[in-house]
Amino acid sequence: MTDIDTAAFFGAVLKTIASTPNHCTDQEEYATGVLEPAARIRAFEEEAGNRRLTPGDAEEVLGLLETTLRTKRTPGEEREYYLQYIEKVSGISRASLGVSAW
Repeated sequence: MTDIDTAAFFGAVLKTIASTPNHCTDQEEYATGVLEPAARIRAFEEEAGNRRLTPGDAEEVLGLLETTLRTKRTPGEEREYYLQYIEKVSGISRASLGVSAW
């Protein structure tokens, strides 16, 4: 796996969550599927600091991101676009994580 730019990775993930339109009308589902995972990602970012992320770390964060995008009812094509953006800015590779698609 190439080196992941930790700051860029978390920045891109959190920007994706913030900028993706929400199509979920259930407030309880939104709280558990978007707000809670986003808070966990921010806590993970704080805990990680500037240390190098492991593939498991990146996979965990991407799993939380996937939860938020599915809860927001983000179409698959748009989810793929955001994942490619995250890969580009952070240096993460889905192939190195063993993840082909969501």
